[in-house]
Amino acid sequence: MDCSLRNLWLVALLGAVAGSVGCSIGNGAGELTGPVVGPDCEVDEPDYALQPSFFSGELTGEQMNIRVQRGSDLEGFADGLMIHVRDVNDVFRNRIGLPIEVTNEYRGLIRMSLYLNETCKTGFPDEFRSTPLILEGVGGTITFRAIYAPDIEPGATLTEAILEGVEFRDAEHPERSATLGGDFSFFYQRGSPAQRFP
Repeated sequence: MDCSLRNLWLVALLGAVAGSVGCSIGNGAGELTGPVVGPDCEVDEPDYALQPSFFSGELTGEQMNIRVQRGSDLEGFADGLMIHVRDVNDVFRNRIGLPIEVTNEYRGLIRMSLYLNETCKTGFPDEFRSTPLILEGVGGTITFRAIYAPDIEPGATLTEAILEGVEFRDAEHPERSATLGGDFSFFYQRGSPAQRFP
């Protein structure tokens, strides 16, 4: 997949969750840490910590988009991690407790993007920074201890995972990178999505 298609996928993934009418916000906990580098934003943090406090999931058929974010602000103003699971039923039946490779392949089972829009602000009043710090997962593993798969077991709402050495890159700006590890867990709760405006 070329760079322009990758960028379109990342923007589409962020937009899908941001505009979702079926997402659910769950109670959760977690920690993701590791080195992050973004020279154009003067970011060179060997011990970056996401410290997420906002967890959401959006289900569309067998696919699930998970958002693990610091604070509940719009993605354009926050730091967070997006995880696209192409088939929750496959993970539930066959891969609980097993490391799954993170890939940037279009048909990969797990795809991720890391957005650092709080750490690296863009737009007004920082209009000189025109490129958001959004990185694509290209390696490492995620191991699900549990995942919500309502077609199989609707009452088991826990999603819990461990990330190990997940590498993030910007194909168009190779000097930007991150490597994160850690864990998160949250309970999927059905209901209305978060209200974004008062």
